[in-house]
Amino acid sequence: MDADELERLCSALSIKELEGPIKTLDEGMKTSKERKLVLCLAGKVLTTALVNKDAFISVFNSIWKVSKGFEIEWVEGNIFTFQFFNMEDRNRIINGGPWNFDKAIVALEELPIDGDISNLGFNKVEFWIQVHKIPPLCMSEEIGLFLCTMIGEVREVDLAIANEDNKLSEN
Repeated sequence: MDADELERLCSALSIKELEGPIKTLDEGMKTSKERKLVLCLAGKVLTTALVNKDAFISVFNSIWKVSKGFEIEWVEGNIFTFQFFNMEDRNRIINGGPWNFDKAIVALEELPIDGDISNLGFNKVEFWIQVHKIPPLCMSEEIGLFLCTMIGEVREVDLAIANEDNKLSEN
């Protein structure tokens, strides 16, 4: 192929816009999708074994009693997405954990606004813990935070329960 032939072929290439009007995405469509994503959660069953996705879907459909229903979709491996239809149901599920399936923890995360779950870590699960045999002198929020941060991130320290369980009273 000589230079003239190559020039003729390249002249036929064009990066001009295609004929016809260019359509832009309606803002309402984008907003609607964002509203749906806010009601979604992603979850991963934290086990090295591959879970039976049909059994997982069946079990969670029966244990998560929500007012408006929800849909489960298998993504890959042990990762699933959950589409709720109101914020109350979604919040009740994410705050009602920890959840487990077949003796394995299910880590739940909120979906990012772009819906891309590939960057989710599935590395945090909230647990309620109770520390026993703490001397009464050490029952303070500061010491509670100190002790519990040795385990992980602390969301709150409930001293009312500590005082009630140990029947501390001021005389």
